[in-house]
Amino acid sequence: MKLAILSLFFLFNFNPCQKEYGTIELVISETSNDEGVIQLLIFNQEKGWPESLDDAWKIVTLQLKNGTAKQTIPNVPAGNYAITVFHDHDEDGKIRKNKIGYPIDPFGFSNNPSLLFGVPSFEKCNQKVTASKTTRFEIDLR
Repeated sequence: MKLAILSLFFLFNFNPCQKEYGTIELVISETSNDEGVIQLLIFNQEKGWPESLDDAWKIVTLQLKNGTAKQTIPNVPAGNYAITVFHDHDEDGKIRKNKIGYPIDPFGFSNNPSLLFGVPSFEKCNQKVTASKTTRFEIDLR
């Protein structure tokens, strides 16, 4: 009898397909003004990093208030995430670039890596989101 009860307990409480979820807390600062919006691409894989809209896990648009944009994203599957962000002054969804391809709009990456050698890798920008915890991403725009 005890074995049958134990078997039923494991059957109903163990689901190998069950995903564990955490929360992402976003804080974007160092904006020059509150005009426009902040555009973010959140990636859970290296593929498409840092610009592919099709490969991003989530696309987020944030409003600015007092030079800062904040948002909490619940129900994020546990894993590694990296974020690219820019201040979209004209709200067209596209980052403005100069003739040689360098961004004119203020931009940034999670973990605020050095940009001396070009676009930072997904590996340098990712943070681990763990189940039942909040992972804070603080990004300063440049």
